[in-house]
Amino acid sequence: MSHRNPKFLQSDRYECDSTESSVVLDQLRVVEEPRRGTVDYEKCSVLHCAKCSAVLADSLSVCGEAKNIKSVICLKVTKDVRVRGKFEACVYGLLAFCTYKVLECSVCRCCVGVVLHATPPHLSSLRNLFLLRKDTLNCYMLKNSTVVKASKISFETRPLRRNIVELKQDLEAQLKQVDILKGVLEGMSVPRVNSSIQPNSLPHSTTVLSNAVV
Repeated sequence: MSHRNPKFLQSDRYECDSTESSVVLDQLRVVEEPRRGTVDYEKCSVLHCAKCSAVLADSLSVCGEAKNIKSVICLKVTKDVRVRGKFEACVYGLLAFCTYKVLECSVCRCCVGVVLHATPPHLSSLRNLFLLRKDTLNCYMLKNSTVVKASKISFETRPLRRNIVELKQDLEAQLKQVDILKGVLEGMSVPRVNSSIQPNSLPHSTTVLSNAVV
């Protein structure tokens, strides 16, 4: 096991954010396997190595962003991303007290990220995920065919919990409208029922009884 620390992980000070783990978990909950016919490919992007332009991943495999280590969180990467076989460890810096394997571009051999294996609690949600460094990536935007530095793009995803709350509110509003319409229709149907009753429709036995009294 090596104790060398990549330059991007070195830092004199770093404060652990205990909320980072829960934020990343919310981002991971958003990710679902895309269904056929529901993907808008014009809004997708491709992640390239900034040095050699090799394709490393795409936006469909991105499930969030780890701001504290300036990395994009990916569930999948391409075959051009190679995982180094040996474990390394950090004793200081952004990944202090973590063991990990370095990710490198198989074309230019530059370090493009890490895969965490053992971490402190605040980074536990990032274990076994591909963490690509934003400063080593360029994004090719399919919609307008432009290349943008990944460091200028936010990869944060909208929490699924918020979407569910909004959907629940919409359903409740629609149910209220249905109840109102139901009440209106019931009010309109009552006069029709009363007007349909005619004197001639009275039972024959009632008529006989009235004649007998006379």
